Amino acid sequence: MKANAEKKLKLHRCFLKNYKKNTAAIFLSFSLTFLLLTVMLVLLRTNFQISNLQAKLEYAPGDCYIDNLSWQQVDKLKKDPEIEWVYMQQGAYTAYQKNNQTVFLTKAEEKIMTMTSKMIEGTYPKEKGEVAAEKWVLLNLGIEPTVGAVFTLTNYETGVEEEFCLTGILSDVYRNKKSGVLELHSPMDVKAVDTQSFMAYLQFRENVSFKEKIRNLQTQLGIERKQIKENPARENYTEFYVLCGEIVLLIFVIGMVIFYGIYRIAVFARVQQYGILRALGMKKKTVHKIILAELFQIYMISVPVGILAGILLAYFIMVLSGNFEKKIFLFNESVKLSLVIPIGQLAFCVLLVAVGIVAIGCRIGKRITDKQIVQIISGEWEHKQKKHIGFSLDKAEGKTGTLIRMGCKYIVRDFKTSCFVILTICLGITLFTGLVYETKIAETYRSDIKERDYLNGQYVMSMLRYDNIEEGVSRSSAEEIMKLEETTDVKTSSALPVRIIDENDVVRNDDYYDEYNKRLEELYGYGGAGFDGVNQIYHSKLCGYNTSALKALENFVVEGDFSPEKLREDEVILSVLRTKDDSTESLGSYQEGTPLMGYQVGDEITYKYRQDLQTDSIEYDSLQDRDSEYVYRTVKIVAIVSFPYILDCDRTVYPLLITDDRYIKKIAPESSFQCLYLDGRQEMSKENQKELERTLIRIGNQHSDVSTRSLIDEIQQNERLYQKQMVYIYSIAIISFILVIINMINNLHYRMQVRTREVCMLRAIGLSVSMTKKMIMIENVLLGSVAVGIAFVLSNPILKYIFKISDMEAFGHSYSFEYPAFICVSACALLICVLLSLGILKEWKARQIIEGIGKYE
Repeated sequence: MKANAEKKLKLHRCFLKNYKKNTAAIFLSFSLTFLLLTVMLVLLRTNFQISNLQAKLEYAPGDCYIDNLSWQQVDKLKKDPEIEWVYMQQGAYTAYQKNNQTVFLTKAEEKIMTMTSKMIEGTYPKEKGEVAAEKWVLLNLGIEPTVGAVFTLTNYETGVEEEFCLTGILSDVYRNKKSGVLELHSPMDVKAVDTQSFMAYLQFRENVSFKEKIRNLQTQLGIERKQIKENPARENYTEFYVLCGEIVLLIFVIGMVIFYGIYRIAVFARVQQYGILRALGMKKKTVHKIILAELFQIYMISVPVGILAGILLAYFIMVLSGNFEKKIFLFNESVKLSLVIPIGQLAFCVLLVAVGIVAIGCRIGKRITDKQIVQIISGEWEHKQKKHIGFSLDKAEGKTGTLIRMGCKYIVRDFKTSCFVILTICLGITLFTGLVYETKIAETYRSDIKERDYLNGQYVMSMLRYDNIEEGVSRSSAEEIMKLEETTDVKTSSALPVRIIDENDVVRNDDYYDEYNKRLEELYGYGGAGFDGVNQIYHSKLCGYNTSALKALENFVVEGDFSPEKLREDEVILSVLRTKDDSTESLGSYQEGTPLMGYQVGDEITYKYRQDLQTDSIEYDSLQDRDSEYVYRTVKIVAIVSFPYILDCDRTVYPLLITDDRYIKKIAPESSFQCLYLDGRQEMSKENQKELERTLIRIGNQHSDVSTRSLIDEIQQNERLYQKQMVYIYSIAIISFILVIINMINNLHYRMQVRTREVCMLRAIGLSVSMTKKMIMIENVLLGSVAVGIAFVLSNPILKYIFKISDMEAFGHSYSFEYPAFICVSACALLICVLLSLGILKEWKARQIIEGIGKYE
């Protein structure tokens, strides 16, 4: 008996061999499901690691930092067993000057110096007067980056020259280079530990509650909550695991729906054989075992194949996106980027899919064994002839009406299969609409990052701040730069400080401006707006852009229009900051949102500027220069932009006025450029790029407080991020497309197979091939149309969810349904329905009518 039972169970191997197409389809559905799960989980985990590292580069490692601490409080932190490490920075920075540049000296522990960099040459400074610095910083100061170099700096406050020795050269610090801050690092002054305050960077140990520990630190150290700043780069695993769970669930549902459709058809192909086996005495339990044995033999092969293929594909995507080429330094060590394979999550997926397969296998097995043996053998296990009201052929008008009614009759008669076809098409449309939407988000994100970080040129020359229009890169130096053979597309901005007459009750965000001016008054004793003895005004800038910069500015117009070559002297472009909502915390250069001030295109603005152009005084800033003469101008707003494109060095929060540079030159012939962007020639070697950077630094060093640097690496990093996202989307799209097409082909074939005899009989009594073709196409297009309608209802909440989990809201964008993508994807789905119908009809056209009537399948 035992041997007989084993023979029965081995029947599943015969099914696997004899129905190779069905076996291949099931194997492919399992393999592609695991491939998709593996790719997504591996890439999500790897990118989570890379994103955290990138955030640490931009901010700092650790969970938080605490300022204004005493030496005793720092000592308590170092002894806390729940804190993994504590590193200190001593006091505030000291400002020095050299070569017309301002540089800031910080005193800190060695770990702080290389927190986001590496000592690429030399050693840490040990004694007072020894420093370490980045190479680009030294070049901007006119110091040859050679270990052992001795140089002098002038203390900004005392005017006393101090001598320093360069002991080490650091790799570039991302946050400094992006903003143009020149910084030198020196050891802490141990003699002053009792008189100076400290800033401490902290990393808590694993399994320590962040919020609870923060509350405990407030009590232990006797400090205020505002002294403790949470690090924006702190790892948040909760959101990551929630995202992983959502993606796994989505892929699992799609995979199981497709598998169910494929296996249901595979069982249909041999259901009569199960009926014969039952008639010969096979028990129901044995049928279930055969079904599960067949599925798990395929499953056990599919799992390693799918997972291995997913890991290889993930590795290929990472290589293609250039992530492994990134150089990341933390705490003086190079962090090696590699694939992170989440073994635990993959194991859970293997178990989850196995449970799904058992559930589907048992359901189909139960449906077979619950039917009468005669019904199974006769092929009526799923199909009962019913009279369907509403599709009577007697009421049909014409041939087309008859064909439509026949198509509708078949849709309703084989309702379950119709639902599977609709569900498959619906999932496909919704998925691909979501992927197109993801593509749009990726493109928008790339643009937003470029705006946020002002990545508008391969090289940038800018000032941290300025008080006079004559400060910056002189016009003669700018002409020298433009004449260099290696430079192209130079964009310039020369900004004149002006006062805008504010007496027209323009609608504005009073809460924000009141708070802003209050903070300024607390810091400096005066705000950014007020009464200057003649007019109610606010401080702003009249920025003169060259033609190249004005052309780039056109991309950010939200109202109105302008011609870069034809902008008149009495016309201005207005750059207005916006908020995402009514709050004052979400301020930015958003294309959507509420503007801080409600100027409209066509409005006139009156501004005034000092006739002598001398604006570098406290009297000017505090509106006390009552004896100075001012020139008044009235201009018309021709366009409003969301983003000024060129960096405003003073970060003005009031509206900026933008005009053509030739009008600024007319007002101030000796004016300079406070910010320049430029590109190098295409296909320049790295050596030539470095040489061009040195040349630009040499020119920039001729002018006070002009920071010159290359942003080539930062631009390439932003592009790599975009390319990586595109590779993800295309990979998911290809795999999903294969799964959806397989299921559609199987389901449509199945629908035709179950009524082969009926259609062949219709052909025998006169139904032509063209009419058969038309009937099938009408039926499949009707199914596709219903799926489009359902997909439209489902797509909206799904796209809203994609928008919610993206950074689009943080960048000030609002949600809108992607109608073009949905229409395009829906049209493609209907076209696929037509093409698959034609493929099926080719088989029927070649089939003999008598053969079709005589065969069940």
